[in-house]
Amino acid sequence: MAVAREIAVGELIELSEPVEGAPAGARGGIVDVLDANRVMVELTSLPPEPILDRIIVAPLDKLRIL
Repeated sequence: MAVAREIAVGELIELSEPVEGAPAGARGGIVDVLDANRVMVELTSLPPEPILDRIIVAPLDKLRIL
């Protein structure tokens, strides 16, 4: 049986699938927990680009905790 784990602000994550224009494999930290299924992530592994926002809202099923 799988054990559910609470996710918290400050945890480091990696995207397992593309989200809001950010590619799979992008890494960052959780800056806010919006609800039971979505978190706000600040991406830190991507170079700064004017067209890519470094803060995204990602569903938990597209994240891997590092």
